[in-house]
Amino acid sequence: MSFGMRIWGPTGKLELDENSFTVRIVYSAVVAFITGGNRYISISIPGVTPATHSAVCIPIGAYPQDPNAQNNYAIQYEPEVYNGGVTVWFGNRAAPNGIVGLGPQRLLVMKDR
Repeated sequence: MSFGMRIWGPTGKLELDENSFTVRIVYSAVVAFITGGNRYISISIPGVTPATHSAVCIPIGAYPQDPNAQNNYAIQYEPEVYNGGVTVWFGNRAAPNGIVGLGPQRLLVMKDR
């Protein structure tokens, strides 16, 4: 190894080295649908590409317990990575007239190693 870091566990087994797969958070923000706004928001993040980055939206609160499962606060957002940024859809992007989610969620954009 010419450079890098190696980490051994308590049993002496190598757990992390320069060949390990890791991810790094390059962007984190809370996103939420604004009533009367678009079904999506585009966020410019220089250097982001679909080949090297991925994104996920995580609810920041408990989903409501609706026995009919028809609550707009329980709809998952859908992030889409493009060259130079991320588009967050506040519902299913394939349904242009579908319902949108209302609960705020944390957007995490990660770079793969």
